[in-house]
Amino acid sequence: MKLKLKPAIFMIAALILAALFMMVFINLKPKSKPIELLPLVREEDISGQEIPQLKGVEVSLFDQANRLNWRLTVENLIEEADVYQLFGIEGVYYTAQGEHYLFQAPTGKMGKDFDWLQLAPEVTIDGEELAMQADEVNWKADTGEEITGKKLVVERKGFTVRAGEFRFKPEEGGLIVPGESHWSFK
Repeated sequence: MKLKLKPAIFMIAALILAALFMMVFINLKPKSKPIELLPLVREEDISGQEIPQLKGVEVSLFDQANRLNWRLTVENLIEEADVYQLFGIEGVYYTAQGEHYLFQAPTGKMGKDFDWLQLAPEVTIDGEELAMQADEVNWKADTGEEITGKKLVVERKGFTVRAGEFRFKPEEGGLIVPGESHWSFK
């Protein structure tokens, strides 16, 4: 029996010594100080920085029937919270009948969903036999081929039309001028 106890006592003694050694080693090991981590993302103050903008952008706008209405070239496009600000705008407006009108405007706005467009001020519109100038031109995808605007001047072969408001709808006969307008024929 003495032979069987010796290996058991030896194993117990070895486990106790190992446990004591671990306790002493852990307590004698120098404790390290935690290193402060640098933040992975730094907040930056963009109020003093330049707003990102795109230069030389081409934009195509379609109505709800998925028909191309506008093809624009924009010198500068600035994205804001709910609109795009446009600067240096030139483009073409296409009708369903195949006509096209050239547009130019110094500034404008466009919806983030590309579903509306506003050009202002000093918008020039040139067609085959029609030259127009307006202070403001508006277009919406849901109205399709209709353009509305304010303070229109139309010059065409000997007559001039001035209107406070207008609607340009080629499929309904072209230019519709509600309310007060001034016509002059030469």
